[in-house]
Amino acid sequence: MNKPNSKPRATITEVAKAAGVATGTVSRVFNKHPDVNIDIRRRVNEAAAKLGYVRQRKRTRSAHHSEVGNIGVIFFGMQDTLAQLPVVSSAVHGIEVALSEIGRNLMLSNIPEGDRIPPFLAENRVEGVIIKGPNQGALPNPEENDLLRHVYSYPHVWLMGRLPNARGDHCNFDTDAAGRLVARHLHAKGHRRVCFLNPKPGQSQFEKLKQSFFVAAERLSLETSALEVEPPPLISWPLPATTSQEHVETLVDQWMNVPAERRATAIFVPSDRTAVQLYSALERRSLQVGKDVSVISCNNEMPLLMDLRPGLTTIDVHPEVVGQRAVDQLLWRIRHPQENLSFRILVSPSLVERESVAQL
Repeated sequence: MNKPNSKPRATITEVAKAAGVATGTVSRVFNKHPDVNIDIRRRVNEAAAKLGYVRQRKRTRSAHHSEVGNIGVIFFGMQDTLAQLPVVSSAVHGIEVALSEIGRNLMLSNIPEGDRIPPFLAENRVEGVIIKGPNQGALPNPEENDLLRHVYSYPHVWLMGRLPNARGDHCNFDTDAAGRLVARHLHAKGHRRVCFLNPKPGQSQFEKLKQSFFVAAERLSLETSALEVEPPPLISWPLPATTSQEHVETLVDQWMNVPAERRATAIFVPSDRTAVQLYSALERRSLQVGKDVSVISCNNEMPLLMDLRPGLTTIDVHPEVVGQRAVDQLLWRIRHPQENLSFRILVSPSLVERESVAQL
């Protein structure tokens, strides 16, 4: 973790954004892969130098690991912008920090359509893999998908979301605890009619948050409702990493069409990116957050929230810690290849209270 008041270390995703390339390209440059042309290699190195990016190494090694190895991180099934979301970038930073502390290298690949095998898998250059995949739909049969077949042949851990038919360990924040925190906070603030705004029905993370929120809210005798768009008729890769603004606009209109005496006084949205879009939609309708309606969110992504007024009350899911714990679990899995049970490692979230939730 960063020391108080210290400047946060640059991440591999920030280097990629500054250089105008994909995160997988940055990984190939840092790992001296020969398939990167000179101009791109120069841009990446210049961006890394400008940002002060440092691939940290420790000369001492863990007692459990006698040699330095490579760990792969794979994004797949989502648009390239997934890796640029602050919550994902923070998780990757946590992975980088954890690996540097044990003298291991990060090799990263982004495969939006899930239709190819990264060289470090094909060439057997990693000990294990951390996977960030799509949170909607279902994974194909690994016998019909070369990428999944290769991933499943390695020790692996899913990061921040695992579809129901996925195999392997999973490291995430505790969505049940997050839903309870939101319901209890709104109840303590005097809200009795609450709703969940869901622009991506079927998104596994969002659905878990909605379910836990509703269960906790109903136990507190709150009146609950859902604002949801129609699910897409067909889900295909790559999925969009961010929510459609049009969907949020539609849901705000649905909320406004409810008679005032029955309308929810507080809206829970499952991500800060959606909360930013909700603020914008409300402002266009001359409605003020914290006055005309309260808003609470999830993730605590400060790059998205710093300009919001009033400040957004949200759930900090501690993505950097999630990334670090994913590394811990992968190393355990590497040391226990014969263990057939799958495990879920959940990090406890915490409430960050700001001004977007009014006291009624």
